Parts: sequence; C-alpha cells; structure tokens
Amino acid sequence: MTTTNEPNVVQDYDNLNSAFNSLFPDYQPNENLLFNTELLNRCRQECKHKIDVQVLAYGGKMVTDVLELIDIRTVHPAGKEIKNNKTGKVLPKGFQIRFDTNIDIAHKNDILEDIWNKDWLPSAPQMVFFRLPKEYQYVGDDGVQVVWGIIDGAHRYDAADDANETSVIGWLVDMEIDKIRKFANAELNRVKYGAKARTNNDIAASVCISYKDETSDLYAKIQVAEEGDVNQILLDEIMTYHVKSQTAGAILRIIMHDPDVVVDRKEYDSKRMSNYIAEHKLDWIKTKDPHCDYVSGKGVRIIVTQASGSNHVIVAHDICQLLRVSNDPISVVFATAITDKLNKANSLEKRLAFKRKVIGVIRVMGEGYKAMFEDLTAVNPNWLCFPELADEFDDGLINITV
Repeated sequence: MTTTNEPNVVQDYDNLNSAFNSLFPDYQPNENLLFNTELLNRCRQECKHKIDVQVLAYGGKMVTDVLELIDIRTVHPAGKEIKNNKTGKVLPKGFQIRFDTNIDIAHKNDILEDIWNKDWLPSAPQMVFFRLPKEYQYVGDDGVQVVWGIIDGAHRYDAADDANETSVIGWLVDMEIDKIRKFANAELNRVKYGAKARTNNDIAASVCISYKDETSDLYAKIQVAEEGDVNQILLDEIMTYHVKSQTAGAILRIIMHDPDVVVDRKEYDSKRMSNYIAEHKLDWIKTKDPHCDYVSGKGVRIIVTQASGSNHVIVAHDICQLLRVSNDPISVVFATAITDKLNKANSLEKRLAFKRKVIGVIRVMGEGYKAMFEDLTAVNPNWLCFPELADEFDDGLINITV
C-alpha cells in the first residue's frame, strides 16, 4: 500500500481504511471522540516521520504502509504481565521496552489534558505497535482478542485509555521479539513530540539483554572477543543507539556493573563506589567528618576517592587532618581514574602511582613548612587579594601580608 499527495487522497485513504477494517470486521470507531477517522486521515497526510526504513533494518516489516486507527482494547498495555500460552511462562512486566516501566504520571496527565482538549498534533511522530506472537495473544475480559503490543507510546496509550477513547492511531509492525527493545530505544524513544525520552538506563538495559541473548549479534561478537576487546565491543554497540560519546561512556559504566556482564575492566564513578560499599561493606558507617567518608566497625577511618585530577592533594590533606585528631587507623580506598588504560600488566604500577603521589604531597608539604617556619631558610609568599568591595577599586590589589 502506498500514500499519495494527489487531490483524491481522501478517497484513497477511504479505500485503505476499508481494506484494513476487513481484517477486523466487527470494529467500528467512535467518530465523536478525538481518535477518529478524520484525525487518522490528517495524521496520514501530515505525519512525515516514517519508520518503514528503520523497521526493515531491524528485520521487521510494516503490517500496512500507513498509520491505522485500531481498537484500544486490542492493545496489551506496557508493563503489564503477559503469559506464553504454549509454555505457561509469565513475563511479569510484559515486553518491557524501558528500564523503568512505571508510568510518569505528570507526563501522562499532560497528554490526557491534550486529549480532553482534542489537541493532537497530526504531524508529530505517532504511536508504534507490534503484532503479538500467536502464543502471547489472548482474549481480554471484554471478550476482545488482544493482538498488539506497544513499542512506542505507552504514556499516550495510557492517557487515551484514561480518557475513555475507544481507538488509538499508530504504525503497525511485525518484528521479532528480540529486536523490539533495541529498535524502540535506538530509533524511537530518542524523538520528541509526546514521546517520553529514553534514559541511559533504558539503553543499558537493552544492551544487557542483547549481551545475554544467544541469538543476538552482540552475543556472537562477545563470544569470539580477544582479551581486552569486550569493553570496546560494548561501546560500539552503545553507539548504534545514536548517542554522543560522553553519554556512551556513562551508559557503558552502567552495563559494566550489571552482575551478569563480564568486562575487561569495571570503571567506578562516585555513585558506583558508593553502591559497591553499600553491598559489600556492611560494617562501614557513613560519617559527617569532612576528612573521612566512613568509619568501619573496628574504628578504621576510611577515605574514599578516585585517583584522578588533584585528588591526591585532597587525600594528603585529609590524612594530615585525621592524624591531628588521633592516631586511630586510616585506610584510603580508591578507584583508578576512568581515563587510565588499566589492564592486568599495569594495574599494580598504576595503583602504586596514586599512593606515591599522595605520600609525595605530604612529604613536600612537611619540607615546605619546616623550611618556611622552623629553619627560616625559605621565602615566604606575599599575599595579595583582588578588590571586591565598593571602596576598594581605586588602589589596585590589596596586600594582606602580615
């Protein structure tokens, strides 16, 4: 089926509607509601956001080549459990597209208000539905056969349902189940116009599923990967979701810390260091001391940091401040810098380098203090301040040396 911009386009759409309705002969849309035949035809004319090329790239095909008006009762809601009628296995969150299946109430209510006001943008990307495999199709409580799942448009569907709409408008797709999640997060959920934007967790969860799926291309690449190549393979996979390189790094760190994912090296930021401690160091108690982060059950004062930037100077200062208070034991727990090319061959040297830098700062500070204030053999800096107050700007820099 094809669309056309010729003057008889409405007649062509009428024919398309008749052809589609022959598949569902008992369905009659309520033309008094927002989602009706008139809006359908406007969406077909004005919506330029086609998905047929992307669908084909993921091994799928369009059920029809145009937007369709379908019975809302034939759609399985996103996040709702569904059962395989052959195996009896239940998917508790259905065909979960997003990492978090909870509906954003505020976002849904914004759409609900638009529906109540009959304010729908026909030119915007529309919802996308996929045909449920036969083993997942079922008859709902109202006696209607449920045949569609939601790829994109969960909030719009829920809003339409809350508004008692009897129909929804969307693209209809046939696609293998194992391709749907990546298709949604790589191609659809990054758009605007009513779609709730994907998150880094959505993409990470999608990649993790592909990582574990023995039928996926990613799984095949991982199985034959040389040592040290896994992280780059995962990064390349993330980039197929059309993200910026900085975002890709953040997503990779989420994937690295999935317990089922084995990588060459796990990178730690502050959040993941805290998560590790919460899971593995149950006797460490968070402290309000500005110079240490935790105190263990045995009274060890613990500084947690990453070996990057000027953190070695901060750690040196914290150690000295703690030593002024007491001689209780101190531990420095750190992760190497994310930018370090850490591997089995250089890991010890990279880690010892941070320790040496911290100790070097303490030594240099001690030598400097001794030379300046005990031996009186070193020059004392002159201290000048920029003018900041209203009456200070006439005399230049302010000398505060005493």
